Amino acid sequence: MSNLLDLAVLERKKYNDLNDVLDLTQQLGEALDRNDEVSVRMLVAMRQDPILHLEEVNRTAKSRLASLTEEEQERIKALLAGAAAQDDGEKTFLEQAGKARGLLERVVELDRRISLRLAGENSFYKK
Repeated sequence: MSNLLDLAVLERKKYNDLNDVLDLTQQLGEALDRNDEVSVRMLVAMRQDPILHLEEVNRTAKSRLASLTEEEQERIKALLAGAAAQDDGEKTFLEQAGKARGLLERVVELDRRISLRLAGENSFYKK
């Protein structure tokens, strides 16, 4: 299923963008520790590019998923819900999706901590 390999490539792109966001978020935390307001502002602005690229990759992935047959969509949903891979393409897709999901969880947790630290009760995560 070449569609599955296309989706695996998109998952890899998600991972790369998330890795950039994680790196910048870690630097943001370090700048906060130093009370370096100039670096904080710069790093917040710099995070926007990989986040916007990540949104574009997500839109592309949704579009590709929507173009698949109902059977293919159901198989991908099953894989993401824990079904075992039946071939190398499915295995590759699952590996890439798992790596991206794990990194996303790390990014969200770090972002949550920084947001709460910066904005307190006004944080996105408090709403």
